[in-house]
Amino acid sequence: MLTKKIFLSVLLVCFSLSILAQQTPHYTQYLYNMQIINPAAVGARSDLNISLLTRQQWAGVEGAPTTHTFSVNGRTNRGLGLGTTVINDKIGLSESTNINIDASYTLITSRYSRLAFGLKGGVTLFNNNLAEGITPDNDFYNSTNGNFPNIGFGAYYYNKQYFLGFSIPYLLKSPQFQIEEDPTGSEFSSSTNYFLSGGIRFKLSEDVLFKPSTLIKYAENLPLSVDLNTNFLYKKYIEAGLSYRYNDSVSILFAMIINEKYRIGYSYDTKLSAFGNNLNSHEIVLHIDFDLKRKGRWLLHESCYF
Repeated sequence: MLTKKIFLSVLLVCFSLSILAQQTPHYTQYLYNMQIINPAAVGARSDLNISLLTRQQWAGVEGAPTTHTFSVNGRTNRGLGLGTTVINDKIGLSESTNINIDASYTLITSRYSRLAFGLKGGVTLFNNNLAEGITPDNDFYNSTNGNFPNIGFGAYYYNKQYFLGFSIPYLLKSPQFQIEEDPTGSEFSSSTNYFLSGGIRFKLSEDVLFKPSTLIKYAENLPLSVDLNTNFLYKKYIEAGLSYRYNDSVSILFAMIINEKYRIGYSYDTKLSAFGNNLNSHEIVLHIDFDLKRKGRWLLHESCYF
């Protein structure tokens, strides 16, 4: 038990150093969780959509990261998109819940293309149960809890064949892992995350679509994160593919689509280099699209595109 507590404490310290720069959990199935990353994607996909995602990282390791997300968004006939997201993140002795409101406005750039701009705002509630931890030097830390605000923004260009997105979902500094008590004020983060996303689809046959995509994440003082996805969609109800995260992991993805409305997806990640033999991750997503026959400035919804 002592060894486990020491491991969890060291794990928390290591994670604390990275989360100040990282801020946003990794997702493999980000295409169906885009609202978390880019508020400008709100309303782009369908009249009303709901996503539930759970990710168990480093399965089998006690205290390893676990992430649960819920997102919902809809749109009006006049191009306004509104939504909300809730992200619960646990690692070791630390837990945080991030609650955000997202809003977007879409411009008509041509008959078959749109450009959207989005804003994100909310609050993060956190609890660090440090009193339960034991450091290698037997240092003692008081447990801390609190909250801090968040703002972010994004842009999203899309048509029926491809999309491009840019976003900074978290602009403010997180005081969650500061040892000092009563952090003063809200400051802009010095290690902001920048996200660049893109994807395109090719029609290989009447039954098969090829949908390569990428997500690039940059943060100062951290290695560049690049995801490359290769998904194949068969007859609009079965999707499978591979994902590669540069110098980090390889993933297998599989999804079933029911009635062109319900998507159930699963991904399995395995680390390319690991401290042990069991640093694999599992991710499950449930995504629901509702077509309410709204028109206005939105593109007609094509089921289970990006």
